[in-house]
Amino acid sequence: MKKPLRFYISVIGAKVLIKLMRMMKRNATNLPGEIMLMFYPDLLKHFDMPETVIAVTGTNGKTTVSNMINNILTDNGFDIMNNSFGGNVDTGIASLFLDNCTLSGGFKKNTAVLEVDERSAPRVLPNVKPDWLVCTNLQRDSMKRNAHTEFIFNILNSNIPSKTKMILNGDDLISNRLAKGNERTHFGITKLDGENPTLDNIICDIVNCPECGNRLDFSFRHYNHIGRASCSCGFKSPEIDFEVTASENGEAVIMHNGKEERYKLPNNRITDLYNVGAAVTFARSFGLSYEQVSKSMSKVEVVKTRYDSYRLGDKEVIISLAKGQNPVACSGVCDFVRKESGDKAVIMILEDLYDAKRTSENIAWIYETDFEFFKGSDIKQIIVGGKRADDYMVRLLIAGVDKQKIFCCRSETDTVSLLKPELVDKIIIMYDLFNTESLNTIKQQLKALNNTEGENV
Repeated sequence: MKKPLRFYISVIGAKVLIKLMRMMKRNATNLPGEIMLMFYPDLLKHFDMPETVIAVTGTNGKTTVSNMINNILTDNGFDIMNNSFGGNVDTGIASLFLDNCTLSGGFKKNTAVLEVDERSAPRVLPNVKPDWLVCTNLQRDSMKRNAHTEFIFNILNSNIPSKTKMILNGDDLISNRLAKGNERTHFGITKLDGENPTLDNIICDIVNCPECGNRLDFSFRHYNHIGRASCSCGFKSPEIDFEVTASENGEAVIMHNGKEERYKLPNNRITDLYNVGAAVTFARSFGLSYEQVSKSMSKVEVVKTRYDSYRLGDKEVIISLAKGQNPVACSGVCDFVRKESGDKAVIMILEDLYDAKRTSENIAWIYETDFEFFKGSDIKQIIVGGKRADDYMVRLLIAGVDKQKIFCCRSETDTVSLLKPELVDKIIIMYDLFNTESLNTIKQQLKALNNTEGENV
């Protein structure tokens, strides 16, 4: 089909720009799309989409789930185009398309797996028209960018095409109501044996029935508002098609159509169970067999930028992403920290890199984050680095943390100098997504510190 001239100019111009940027060893995952969308705002709607388009969105977990889906499909012979190395907004997706398309706007690869930022849904979903949409959850996020969950719900709900098959978190009473008229499959987690649910979060994003407004009755919650609930008006959580019933021996046990299926777990945190549940539910609904998905999941590893752990001398070092300005995600890491055994030191480098460059960071989110989870006697030190360190100190004091345990410095990379390793068994680093440069410096400093201690011994 003939396309507007500006589309062809955009494709040719972008391909030249991408080639030049790569010759200069520059990242070409966002800028080409940004420039061409300014030149031609309707660019995305004129691509001839691959045979199958899978979109993954949600507040937390979308990167992990989209990577898992990509790995499963690739392992089973699908020729995948994905934005795992680029942006998840319209400019990043446009760059991906411009890099992979033919001059006429078609694609040689038959499948696309796209991580889509939920705030960008109006600019992406109506143009891309995904065949499948996986939504991990909708939870409170950056208030300056995402406002509140109802706002994001409405953005998504009004932009999902009627043809799109939905894979939804049945335990999330916000996101599982998306696109009610669409074909849908639900995943969830039952109340697990031996589970220590987190019921003392500051945030619970839905407490009243969305149908009648009365108070919801939760039969159980795993954390925040994630669980099963009902209302006297008849509203209730949906039936679960793929239900995680246990986490044992490094595997998630999932019941589907009355049969037990087992899949490797990259980690056993409740969020990891939900991520595996989402990826497995999609893959099985997509048509892959249990054997195919199980074999592929056995090869999946957690991306090191999300979670990592290793031994350093007699200490365990745990590194966990704790998305800054996202109180639910950050609270989840705080909960993980308090449930870890042994004496612990926590290093927090959560300052927003881009806010620090461009403006002043909005810190209201730290008062919705469960820093109260750090009051335990097994947490010996909390070391905070960055220009906002004093604000974190105030928040930690309000949370009831002993002032003697709190150490602050203006530079994130000075945090290791305040560490007292002789007090702890574990060193846990919480870092914001874009603070990897500081994180890498801290890792090297810890290694050097360990070597120095060894020499002294």
